[in-house]
Amino acid sequence: MKQNILVVSEALGEPNHKRGIFHFTRELMRSLAAEGHELTLLVETNRRYRKLRQRERRTRLFPPQARNIELLALYRFLDEINMAEPLARNGLRRTLDWLRHKATMSVSPDYVVCFLRAIGLRGLHARLIENRTAALEYIPPDLRHLELFRDFQLEPGFYSYQDSSAFLLLPPPRIDASDYDVIVIDTPTRVVVRRRPDAKVICVVHDLLPLTDLKLSDVATRLFLSRLLTSLKQADELAFVSNYSMMRFRELLPQFAHLPARVVYPRTRFDAPDVLHLPAPSGRPGRPSFVVVVSNEPRKNVATVIRAFRNIPQADLVVIGYAGEISRMRNLPPNVRFAGYVGEHEKAALVAEAHGLIMPSFAEGFGVPIIEALAANTPVLCSDIAVFREVAGELADYFDPFATESIVASVTRVLARQEECRARIRARRSELTERFGYETQARDFLGRHAPPERQVAAQ
Repeated sequence: MKQNILVVSEALGEPNHKRGIFHFTRELMRSLAAEGHELTLLVETNRRYRKLRQRERRTRLFPPQARNIELLALYRFLDEINMAEPLARNGLRRTLDWLRHKATMSVSPDYVVCFLRAIGLRGLHARLIENRTAALEYIPPDLRHLELFRDFQLEPGFYSYQDSSAFLLLPPPRIDASDYDVIVIDTPTRVVVRRRPDAKVICVVHDLLPLTDLKLSDVATRLFLSRLLTSLKQADELAFVSNYSMMRFRELLPQFAHLPARVVYPRTRFDAPDVLHLPAPSGRPGRPSFVVVVSNEPRKNVATVIRAFRNIPQADLVVIGYAGEISRMRNLPPNVRFAGYVGEHEKAALVAEAHGLIMPSFAEGFGVPIIEALAANTPVLCSDIAVFREVAGELADYFDPFATESIVASVTRVLARQEECRARIRARRSELTERFGYETQARDFLGRHAPPERQVAAQ
């Protein structure tokens, strides 16, 4: 049955760095749209949007109901993210930057309107803009998912206000979702949803790392606690990106065991060509290369992989993503190259052309690059942690993430067994497509005929 769905997503509705959440939600939107559901995205409005809207009205160039300039402003806003920016700074600077941003936002009209709505001094009103993408001449590939939405619901200062409301103990923002059958909250978000009694709120929990990672700041933990509590009070159902994440949630928060929960894996496209072997232009001609996809977070453990490649002179390592200070570490091996942030298409090409993808993380909620590599028929090497065993099963070569010699041994094994590794992946392709292909994600997310979880492990 076709449903009217509102998507509350920082990863899509406000420029930010939540790339794993972005990937999950983008593929979910593709799957929901393919099933014919009507999608609306909640988008935060800002000062630039208001100024362009006012200018459009003053020129009187377009018909009264035209929204061309407003739509242009929204797409530009959603395209603002700079993935090359540092994801983590030292604690003091990060806190000062956050406070400076919130102080600036707190005097903006959008923030004030959101605050007045939160305390009940201004009524809720859902303002929609039809997403007429035909009015736009060119939409970059990284924004094509926005074409899946029928409308944008505009909320002034919503995402900017939610964190400061948690930090300053103000009432959470409120939204009017009374016209929707399902409200998707793609990560714990501080929001009060006004909805029909028969409508359903589904909240996605990717991981609980802000509550367990010693390297994250106190501010991050405090904000996540507030977001998580608010979302759990609103949720009718929970979706977890892995069995591991769901079990950790039940261990840490057993008082919420009454909420219906299911596992909905992140997905990717399995329609790429079945690559047997390609040279790796990501490295040096004629040499094998491996890729690692990172962000500037200690748990990603990229420094250990780089040190390991000092002892693997016969192969190159390409580091994709922002690696921070690690890219300037002393005595970098000559066979390591930092590609920085690259677009989705270039990343997919680098992964497909590599002799292996390395996932050295100490902790993850899932590990999207693993399924991207499997979709490209690229061998996977990863840390021997529970969530990676759940995702990759017997299709990966595992190593101790704390030991460089274990990583060296893993790379050596995969280099020697290229065809064997690729043959195992090819043999399980139909199972991988069912489990991790985006075509089945909407079915699993909405809880319809979801099959029992199957492990990609030895039968």
